[in-house]
Amino acid sequence: MVQPEAAAGTARSADEEILDRATLDTALDWLLRQPSSPQAMAMNENGLAVAMPSDVPIRTENVLTGYGSVLELCLPADLPNIVEAWERARRTGGAQVAVHLRVAPAIPVVLHFVDARYRYGVYLAFIAGNRNHVSGPENAPSLFRPRWCTWQRDELAVITEIDEATTAILGWERSDLIGKRTLELVHPDDRPLAIANWMQMLARPGFHPRAPFRYRARDGRYVWLESTHDNRLANPQSKHVVSQMLDVSERMDAIEALRENERLLRRLTEALPIGIVQIDAARRIVHANERIDGITGVAGAVTIDEHFAFAAAPDRAAFDAALRLLLERGIGSEVEVTFASPHDRRCSVSLLALAGDDGTITGAIACLADITEKVRLREELEARATFDQLTRCYNRQAILERLTLVLPSAGGVCGGIAVLFVDLDGFKEINDRLGHAAGDALLGIVGERLGGNARAGDIVGRLGGDEFLVICHNVDTPQHALDIARRTSAAIALPTVLGAESIVPGASIGVVWTDRPLDSDAIVARADAAMYESKRRAAGPVLHALKASA
Repeated sequence: MVQPEAAAGTARSADEEILDRATLDTALDWLLRQPSSPQAMAMNENGLAVAMPSDVPIRTENVLTGYGSVLELCLPADLPNIVEAWERARRTGGAQVAVHLRVAPAIPVVLHFVDARYRYGVYLAFIAGNRNHVSGPENAPSLFRPRWCTWQRDELAVITEIDEATTAILGWERSDLIGKRTLELVHPDDRPLAIANWMQMLARPGFHPRAPFRYRARDGRYVWLESTHDNRLANPQSKHVVSQMLDVSERMDAIEALRENERLLRRLTEALPIGIVQIDAARRIVHANERIDGITGVAGAVTIDEHFAFAAAPDRAAFDAALRLLLERGIGSEVEVTFASPHDRRCSVSLLALAGDDGTITGAIACLADITEKVRLREELEARATFDQLTRCYNRQAILERLTLVLPSAGGVCGGIAVLFVDLDGFKEINDRLGHAAGDALLGIVGERLGGNARAGDIVGRLGGDEFLVICHNVDTPQHALDIARRTSAAIALPTVLGAESIVPGASIGVVWTDRPLDSDAIVARADAAMYESKRRAAGPVLHALKASA
């Protein structure tokens, strides 16, 4: 049993078994006789592609040519695993690894390495399970293309010598460039900086400036080359400048892609109908679109706090608390803020945290949407759902809801509660004689008078028709409640003109006073009964007192 030679400089782990030639023969024969005829590449012991030996029994169309290494066939994410499998094959004679080919990245295939030097003088790599034929390397990024080139130039930046790598990178032959001034190849936009860089190098012989510039290739495109100059003009034996040129096109393309993405994002922020502010962890503004100035009324702000200079004090405090929570704990939120300048605007402020790869909060984005009209409509809808449109008093549902809320607090330090049930006298006759418009006008006048007579904290509502309900807090005694009712009756009974007729409105008022919690329906029913008693007697308000001791 003869074993393959272990590659120099490789160490085999204790649990790895070196494959004998019989095993390798079996593996080779199996791979070469596969019905699908896997594609194969011949390699030297450094893993670089070499010509396929003529005695390897494989069809010509299945030989992978034009590549520098099998690495160029696969996705970048697979390269570490391929290198590990290659090293294992050098130690043991064979290895396999699952990979993804560039031609079909979604489908995994198996890459086999076999040390076939004892049989064919080369290592062999087989791709098994691939239904997509791997073509030539025209569209594959080469790992072996030249990236460095060297130029020699005189003190006037005239090219005196180039290497072969220059031709590979730019396409120019030696005869095309010798005697040509470098500036002719530099992109027009880069020429001022290129001249400054060259002059700086001439002024400081020991200084090696480095800068990327675009150089025109033979096919008309521009290639980014980063130049490092070595000034040897003072050396009589080598009186020239040696320039090492590194192809940094991929890096500059990536930078330009980032810049383009940034430009796109900036254009998008300007197109959005909202204000956008990006800040760092110190609350300094990194970027803000133009719309934000018009919303906050502050131009040229350096920090986000400056943008909120005209925010209403309570809203500014709420925003500041939300921003602190965001920057300290990464918890986003949304707050509403009113800005007083240049005109009252209500805004919704959405806060989103920005974090680094390690999770550290690096800043935030604030989005300010003008919701002034939305808030106005919301308040209008709330008003319609809460207030009677004719009298501007609370409507039936709203006044009864508030009665339910205040009744449990009756008694104790809050004192008693008085509920006045007000019904206009002779309203139907006024309505019939003067018309519905006059009747509506009278209801509006009565609602206004009830509101004007109410004490601070009292609540006035219209139950419907010509019936009103007044809820009075902190009414100490039944007599106090009766006094309020009498003042209310007097406030209603002021002369008023409806159309061409002067009338004196009147009202029957039933009063319920209590210093203990009651059911709202029960207290309204008692007040309604007291009102009918007042109407029947025609002798002023009627009081029903419901004491806790009763």
